[in-house]
Amino acid sequence: MDNIPSLLKAFVIAGGILLVGGTLLLVMMIMLRAGADERLLTRPDATLGLPRGARIEQVVANGERWLLLGTDGAGQQFVAEVDARTGERLSLLWLQPDS
Repeated sequence: MDNIPSLLKAFVIAGGILLVGGTLLLVMMIMLRAGADERLLTRPDATLGLPRGARIEQVVANGERWLLLGTDGAGQQFVAEVDARTGERLSLLWLQPDS
């Protein structure tokens, strides 16, 4: 029975330490996240080279890569792979229908 007050005191102290530590961790993670968003906003402008008369019909974002499905001026379809960070076109794949 004499042990209960000391155990209760230990639990209250440990809970307080966890609460303060968790709050500090949360604030630190929010600050890191805000810094990451700022870097995305200050990204330099990029020009993407596509075939003449091209029109983008669909975009699929997958992490650091974008896949663009489009058609050129003559109606032929293509898929362009783009680096999302730099805007650089990594590859261009022309789609040919089976005959």
